[in-house]
Amino acid sequence: MKRITSIAAALALACTAVAMFAGSLMAQSGPGVYGACAPEKQEIQAGALPEVVDEDRCPVEGRVISDGGIGAVVPEPGMTVTADATSTDGHEHLTVSNPRGDEILLSDVGTEPSSRASSLESRASGPSPCQDSYYSSRGYKVYKYNRWYANIKSIPGGLSKSGAVTAMKRGGANIFRVEDSCGIRDRVKGELRYEGGTSRSVDINSNGTCNANDGKSVIGFGDLPQGTVAYACVASWVVNNAPDRVASSDIRLNKEDYGWTTRLRASCSGRYDVESSVTHERGHTFGLGEAPEGSHGNLTMSQDSNGTCQASERSLGRGDAKGLNSKY
Repeated sequence: MKRITSIAAALALACTAVAMFAGSLMAQSGPGVYGACAPEKQEIQAGALPEVVDEDRCPVEGRVISDGGIGAVVPEPGMTVTADATSTDGHEHLTVSNPRGDEILLSDVGTEPSSRASSLESRASGPSPCQDSYYSSRGYKVYKYNRWYANIKSIPGGLSKSGAVTAMKRGGANIFRVEDSCGIRDRVKGELRYEGGTSRSVDINSNGTCNANDGKSVIGFGDLPQGTVAYACVASWVVNNAPDRVASSDIRLNKEDYGWTTRLRASCSGRYDVESSVTHERGHTFGLGEAPEGSHGNLTMSQDSNGTCQASERSLGRGDAKGLNSKY
């Protein structure tokens, strides 16, 4: 009799375990959990998520949110990360915000219109720089100043290291000093302060992902996805009822697929200008967005670079300058 009772008890326990396991499976596949958020997925496609992600239903902390050729590690609570990729096919942009730690906010998800769809002539047919007042603005700004470093060892061998750092400095100054030829005065109450060289790499992976913020702003050269010329990641602290405050801003220039120069001579061939590219990316640091290439292609913040061996984007257009002054 005791043996029969033991067998019955064992069967009851087994049935309970099966029921619990089945219930667990049902919970995981039910409407309360996003299908894109399976625990084994370290990279989650932004297009498979809603614009507001409930972390109770989709625990994404420490994972990567990807959108096309760009991505970002979900930031810590109270922070936002903004990724910008300048490519030969146009521009990609993604914002991942973690304001309170219980909801993740996604914006600018989806493929941006490619400026390649139009001809070179139409892409350059917008108003002249000083006649074009267009600008777009991001939800953050530099409060007072941002300290930054240069990864000296990453500078390509064909460039003077001191010349490259000087070009990086000038690119930043073109933004916070509002260097333009349109007669617009500088009203930006923020600046960049160079702190010297560092061995620390930029917080950007070669696959085009913004890594977790380490609190330091670094510019360097390195590998990026084919077609991406430059990449910027801006981490900012969320501020209530005011623009978010920039915590750090990293920039990587692609030296694996493109050549670079700091001195535009007649012999230049197929090389991008360091100062011009850094000027554009520093526009993102200070809270400027992109201008559509087809209708505003002569602005420094237009989607595409004006090409190699030229310095037209070292100087801001009217819209670029107005956009900066409007934030500060």
